[in-house]
Amino acid sequence: MIRTFTRNDEALFEPLSSRRVAYTTVVAFLAWTLAVYDQITFGNLLPVIGDDFSWSSSTRSYVATAVSAGSVLIALTVGPVIDRLGRRPALLITTSGAAISSGLAALAIGPISLVLTRALSGFGAAEQSVNAAYLNEIYGSRRKGLMYAMVQAGWPVGVMLSAGLAAVLEPVVGWRGVFVVATFPLLVILLLRTGLRESPHFLKVRRLRELQSAGASSEARTLARGWGIEQPGAGRVTYAQLLRGRLLRPTLVLCLAFFVKLIADSQLTVLATTVLRDVKGVSITNALWMVVVANLVAIAGYLALGHLGDRIGRRETIILAQCAAAACTAWLIFAAHGAASVVIGYSATLFFAQGAAAPLFTYLGEVFPTRVRGSGAALVGAVGPLGGIVGPLLYGGLQDVGWTATAAAGSGVVACAVAAALMFGSPRVRPGANLEAGA
Repeated sequence: MIRTFTRNDEALFEPLSSRRVAYTTVVAFLAWTLAVYDQITFGNLLPVIGDDFSWSSSTRSYVATAVSAGSVLIALTVGPVIDRLGRRPALLITTSGAAISSGLAALAIGPISLVLTRALSGFGAAEQSVNAAYLNEIYGSRRKGLMYAMVQAGWPVGVMLSAGLAAVLEPVVGWRGVFVVATFPLLVILLLRTGLRESPHFLKVRRLRELQSAGASSEARTLARGWGIEQPGAGRVTYAQLLRGRLLRPTLVLCLAFFVKLIADSQLTVLATTVLRDVKGVSITNALWMVVVANLVAIAGYLALGHLGDRIGRRETIILAQCAAAACTAWLIFAAHGAASVVIGYSATLFFAQGAAAPLFTYLGEVFPTRVRGSGAALVGAVGPLGGIVGPLLYGGLQDVGWTATAAAGSGVVACAVAAALMFGSPRVRPGANLEAGA
C-alpha cells in the first residue's frame, strides 16, 4: 500500500525559512571551523608528540602519512551516508566522529593507536563534503556562493585558532590535554546540530525512492518531472554511479583537479614555515606571524571569490583564481625580497589559492544531481587530500635529487596552473541556474 501525501508532507518539501537558513549557516560555520581546528592541531602537536614518545624523524613522517591515508578512507565512508540516510544524519555523524577522534587521541600509547584514533578525524574532514550537498540545497540560487563562502572561511579561522590555542594550552595541559579540550566545543556543536532540519531536496529524493520501492514507478516518474529532479534508483547508493554515463567526466576531472590543486596548496600551508624559511630566509618566528596575517587575508579571499562565482560562474572563478595563485606563487618564490614583499606575496597567494575553495565546493554541489550530490562531493573531497600528501613529498624529493629549495617550491606554481587547465574539462553551470537544472 502506497502512502498518500498529506498537508504536513508537502510542508516538508518547502524551502527553509530565512531564520532556519541563518541558524544553519552559523552552526555550519562553527562546525567547520572546529573540524579544521581538530585536523590542524594534530600537525601542530606532532613534534611534541614525537618528543614524548621519542620517535625518530622518519617515524613521525610515517605516522603523519598513515593518519592522512586513514582519514581519506574514513572520509570516503561518509559519501553514501549523505545520499542514503540524509544530510542531517551525516552532519551528526561527522561531528561525533571528530569529537571521538580527539578524545581517543588523548589516550594514545604509541604510533599504531595514534594512527587509528586520528584516522577518525576523516569524519571532520568529510564535513566539507556534507556542507557542499546540504548548504547548496538550502540556499537560494542567486547568492549561495557568498553564503557558502562565509561557512568555508572557517578554514583559515580554524588554522589560526589551532595555532593560538595549541601554543597557549600545550605548556599548561600537555598535548593530551589539548586533544581533550578540543572535544568539548565539538560536543556543543553536536547538540546544536540536533536542531537542524533535513534538506527539502533530499526529502524529495527519499520520497521518490519510497515510491519506487513500493512498485509505484509511474507515480515516481510523474512526481520527479514535476519537481524537476533526476529520478534516483531504488538500490544502494555507491560511488560506482559516479563512474558511468554523463557523470564520469566531471567526476574524473574534478578529482584530478582538486588533487593537483592540493599539491600546490600543501606546500604553502602544511609546509608554510619550512618554505618561507628555506626559500625566503625568514625566521620561524616571523614565518608564524606571516602565516597568521596571510590567513586573515585568505578570509577575504573566500568571500570575494564566493561572490564572484555568483556573478560569472563557479567554474570560471576557480580557473581565474588558480591562474592568479600561480602568478602570485611565482612572484613570491622568485621575485619577492624583503619582509614586506614576502608578506604581500604570501597573502596574495593564499587569497586566491585558499579562496578558490569557496566556489569549488559550491560548484561540487551544483554539478552533481541530488541523488548522488553528497557522494560526488565526498569522493572529490577525499581524493584531493592525497595531493596534500604528494606536495610535501615532491618538495622534499626534488631537493634530494639536487634541486634548490627555490626550484623545488616552483613545482607549486606548475601545479596551480595545471589545476586551472583541468577545470576547463568540467561542465559549465550558468550563474543563478536552478540547482537541479545545473546538475
